[in-house]
Amino acid sequence: MKRNKLTGAFGKSAGRLLCALSTALITSSGVIPSSSLHAAIYDVDIDSPQFTLYTDPYNGNEIKLGGFSGLYPVPGKPDCFYTITDRGPAPDFTVVQPAPTPPKTYKTWAIPSFGPHLVTLRLMPNGRVKVDEVKPLKNPGGGQITGLPTSIPATDVPYDFDLNVLPFDEDSLDAEGITIDPWGNFWVCEEYKPSVAMIAPNGKVQLRLVPAGTLTGLEKVPTYDVLPGVLAKRRNNRGLEGITAAADGILYSVMQRPLNNPNRTAADANGNGRLLAIDLNNLLHGGPGPLIRQYLYQMPASNVIGSGSVTVSDLFSTGPGRILVPERGTDKLFEINIAGATDISTKENAAGKLLQAPTRTLEQLTAAELPTFGIVPVTKTVIIQSMTAISPLLEKVEGVCVVGNTIFFTYDNDFNVAEAGSTPVNPNPNGPAVQLELLGENYPKIFTVPMP
Repeated sequence: MKRNKLTGAFGKSAGRLLCALSTALITSSGVIPSSSLHAAIYDVDIDSPQFTLYTDPYNGNEIKLGGFSGLYPVPGKPDCFYTITDRGPAPDFTVVQPAPTPPKTYKTWAIPSFGPHLVTLRLMPNGRVKVDEVKPLKNPGGGQITGLPTSIPATDVPYDFDLNVLPFDEDSLDAEGITIDPWGNFWVCEEYKPSVAMIAPNGKVQLRLVPAGTLTGLEKVPTYDVLPGVLAKRRNNRGLEGITAAADGILYSVMQRPLNNPNRTAADANGNGRLLAIDLNNLLHGGPGPLIRQYLYQMPASNVIGSGSVTVSDLFSTGPGRILVPERGTDKLFEINIAGATDISTKENAAGKLLQAPTRTLEQLTAAELPTFGIVPVTKTVIIQSMTAISPLLEKVEGVCVVGNTIFFTYDNDFNVAEAGSTPVNPNPNGPAVQLELLGENYPKIFTVPMP
């Protein structure tokens, strides 16, 4: 679909009043060393039965609301926040078979009908967090968006807890981040395609932007393949992980890991990640200039830290061209600056090959080679030296935002679900093959750190 038609279809949706974004500049504060952290921890109240998603028939273990990804302040309510759940509890289930047959691992969905839910959280005076609202995402016809995989590009084959193969869902979202644009629209990013989607306040998905070449024709949500096609070379379960809308109408989203372009060896060797910049003024109003730019976000190569262990997990705009980025693996909270960085879209063709060296890709370039190709990455400034000094749980940080002089974090607790073994402790011939195992007391939390 051409962009001018897209503008005509959705310009009205973007014409809502400019919302007041709760942002604060960080740069004047400098780095916060671990010794200066004075953190508060708030437990999210999910004890009541309404937050129970699944009960195991073998042992009574319960899956509760969780899997929080992204964090964004509710405009005008400094004690309230939006987060979004991911695709839902999907543990690996490994069946050990008699030798010499190798074990077989299934990716299982505990609740196949479950999908991303927009969750509103409120900090209470008693030091806990109240869940004010849980709203499922829906397609324009009112059907619920699921967390089952899409078919293109290839991803996990989904199974239920009885080990029956589940269908793919071409509108599915494995949501990993949430933001609000200057016109009041919610936007989420997700890992499957990867893609970004615009969400109305009532939870209906208005449109979705996917990489070129990944449309199937089975989508119910209005879907446009206008993102760079090279993004489909994402490593499985390492798609678009963070998203933020700046006050100037630029929507940023970041890949969790470098693309497998042309392969994972290249991705892990150089740590060349990608930051997307989508001009919503152009997308929704037909403004001038490029619709999409890409910038190089450098993370340590895996041969420095450990195989694939460094990942980018969220974004939050702190001012024009400035974004907070929590980086798992290095354990640091950065502020990045786009100013002076190169739009790498001008350096490669549609297949992701460098124009200056058609046999090579951005992901294959070493840091020393970047100047030769005229590529300047975004700059990174450390804001917090160690997020796990706040809590070891922030090893899996997936949400960050700022309200006033306070930084807020949340993490993905994986719905407190552990990977499952192949032999139930209490076999039940009438129950599912997979017995639910839990991680322990691993419930959602919000962490706060005051600025110095």
